[in-house]
Amino acid sequence: MVVNTFGKPSFKRGAIATLIISSFLLSGCGEKAVEQVTAPVIQPALTEIVNTQQAADLSFNGVVRAAERADMAFRIGGRLTNIFVNEGDEVKKGQLLATLDSRDAKTALESAELELRNTTLEYERAQAIYKKSQAISKADLDAITTRFDLTKNRVSEAKRQLEYTELHAPFDGIVGRKMMDNHIQVQANEPVLTVHDLNDLEVVINIPHQVMLSGSNRTKAIAEISSIPGQAFPLTLRTFATQADSVSQTYAVVLGLEQVNGFRVLPGMAVKVIPDTNAITDENTLITLPLTAVVPDNQGKQFVWVVGHENKAEKRYVDIGALVKDRIVVKQNLALGERVIIAGVSSVREGMEVRPYTDERTGA
Repeated sequence: MVVNTFGKPSFKRGAIATLIISSFLLSGCGEKAVEQVTAPVIQPALTEIVNTQQAADLSFNGVVRAAERADMAFRIGGRLTNIFVNEGDEVKKGQLLATLDSRDAKTALESAELELRNTTLEYERAQAIYKKSQAISKADLDAITTRFDLTKNRVSEAKRQLEYTELHAPFDGIVGRKMMDNHIQVQANEPVLTVHDLNDLEVVINIPHQVMLSGSNRTKAIAEISSIPGQAFPLTLRTFATQADSVSQTYAVVLGLEQVNGFRVLPGMAVKVIPDTNAITDENTLITLPLTAVVPDNQGKQFVWVVGHENKAEKRYVDIGALVKDRIVVKQNLALGERVIIAGVSSVREGMEVRPYTDERTGA
């Protein structure tokens, strides 16, 4: 009888292998059973619901000034002998306002006029001799003529210097400031008085580089003057600067104040400028967002993050307009009622799920 010596050991090895494989499988199943699944972190996002703001909410601080004004200064230096007006005085065009000591100027004029009389006689005598007998040469006649012309010029200059010792009002107006007193030594072109024409007033406001007066192309506004409560004065756009002030980086806008209705409006008064509410239409209804909501890209464009379907962040490119304090006008691509992320925008990515919330304190 033949005995198979390999039968039983073969069975044992197979059984052991099966047990080992089974243990690995069971071990793997066990690990999967106890593995913890971490839920994705949903970032909270401070949002604001898109709504509208009337253009009347825009306002700028300004100051009244006279459209026609003059800092009155002497064209020459000297001792101030008389100022005939005071601050607040009304003046007429051509009225004498102030004088310098004119004694030196008068002496110079008298000397020039005396010299002119002498050179005039010399010139007339030389002309007569030359025409009659040519007893003098043409060169001598030319030299005498030159002296005569120079003397006439000196007289004209002396008269101007005498005129420069007087200041006259350039137009009808009011004395706004008096910067000097009598007997003071003044320099040439140093202001002595300021004269304003109160018949033509205007308001000057300074606005940031992104701002138009009302966020649109309107040219009408209203001035509220704190010293005249309850009154609104119509304004119209006159001029605006195209170069920013080097210090404040703002642009000057000038508005005409044409109807004061008998009220005493004076240069230097502080005003608040707002758009004319009678001119507000649907075109002047603005969508504004906090400045923190608008993000620039590397192409010079601006976008915002809108909370879209299933609270997923969506990049939305927008056009921006005027600044309104700490907010900015957004001109297109946003609909009323949409939620815009207004904080932490640098960490938001396209398609990111967020948990929107609002700040009850601000009403955002």
